[in-house]
Amino acid sequence: MQDYKNLATEIVAEFKKQGADACDVYITTNSQFNTTVRLGQVERLQQSISKGLGMRLFKNNATALTYTTDFTDRSVKSLVKETLEIVKVSGADKFNGLAPKEYLGTYEGRLMLFDDALARLAPERKIEMAREAEAAGRAFDKRITNARGTSWFDSTGQLTLANSDGFVGQYPSTSASLSVQLVAEENDIKQTDGWYTFNRYVNKLDSAKSVGEEAARRAISKLGGKKVKSQSVPVVIDRLVAGQLVGWVFGAASGRSIFRKSSFLVDQMGKDIASQLVTIVDDATMADGPGSRPFDAEGVKSSQVTVVENGILKNYVCDSYSARRLNLRPTGNAARSYQSLPGVGSTNLYIKNGTSDPQAMIRSVKSGLYVTSLFGFGFNGVTGDVSQGANGFWIENGELTYPVQEITLAGNLTKLMKNITAVGNDLSFKFGSSAGPTLLISEATIGGA
Repeated sequence: MQDYKNLATEIVAEFKKQGADACDVYITTNSQFNTTVRLGQVERLQQSISKGLGMRLFKNNATALTYTTDFTDRSVKSLVKETLEIVKVSGADKFNGLAPKEYLGTYEGRLMLFDDALARLAPERKIEMAREAEAAGRAFDKRITNARGTSWFDSTGQLTLANSDGFVGQYPSTSASLSVQLVAEENDIKQTDGWYTFNRYVNKLDSAKSVGEEAARRAISKLGGKKVKSQSVPVVIDRLVAGQLVGWVFGAASGRSIFRKSSFLVDQMGKDIASQLVTIVDDATMADGPGSRPFDAEGVKSSQVTVVENGILKNYVCDSYSARRLNLRPTGNAARSYQSLPGVGSTNLYIKNGTSDPQAMIRSVKSGLYVTSLFGFGFNGVTGDVSQGANGFWIENGELTYPVQEITLAGNLTKLMKNITAVGNDLSFKFGSSAGPTLLISEATIGGA
């Protein structure tokens, strides 16, 4: 990968020479490979190399953003000139600006963001793994009657950031994923489900065979699904679903949502919003974390941010703009692409592990629901109201009995979080950068037949 630090700093120097109050330059490069196999045949094969350069300029409290994919000297100089003209006609906002200098920096700990072995992996091997995964799933059980596609995806990238306050940072990263979607059929009823694995390191991915077999197992487990009547019951939230709940809390705690008054967590700082068993952390400094990075999209040094501690809302998560609007400090949660202004985003976001065994949590429920997936767009961040489509299994006398379908999980997120009476000890980032352990909610409303 080419080193673009010199290019970024030269553009910054030119802006300063032309009288800019402040500026930054954000450069990304990326190489991606994506293939989909179905019934043993390659249906899609894509490989791409991309790069982009974004310039953000501040003058008299106004800002201008421009970007390009053409890194030639002529193109860059032309864009610099254009940016200087755009800022003259942009509206002023006293909250515009770079992140405060005292927060800039690079986390120096071990992050493990780049895998040389993945960067060198041959396309033939990637296709072979996809075929292995699909074949294992199709051979798992005679009730697996079809496949909807098995996909391999990997990415190798580099991010470079420089600003007029002297910050210059750069880091490479890799990621890879393998996913399988299968169809199970019994008594002329079909069900679809799948499984996946992803990591920054290819040798930390689950085996292709295990991914395929788990996809088959999950598809088969949905056969014979039943409806249940609407009722209020204890609900066990699978750790796959817990990551969605914590994502909702993070979005509501975003400084951008708070200053716009579009969040149910407005004026809730320091107040009880969840069970005392719940602590939510966003940590950009985890070694090998899927969302780890040494600095955020404005150059703020990465750190660990406690959002909720023992049920109490401790921090709103902010980029520099929302921090100024709220008279708070930036938390290192700025996120952006080269084509956009910074916003607020999570890194490695999770509910801390508890002490409860997930199986014991299920056994403690006499009659209730084990939720394995939520789908649809049924969360209102302004009110906190939840009405999400759900799938799972009915719990009877502490045992998973039959699959449950065509239901909704309803209520208010604050109430659901306060009703958490047990937190599992099975936290894992194998399923995404927003994660949580298994959760037991003492009472929630399910809508059914």
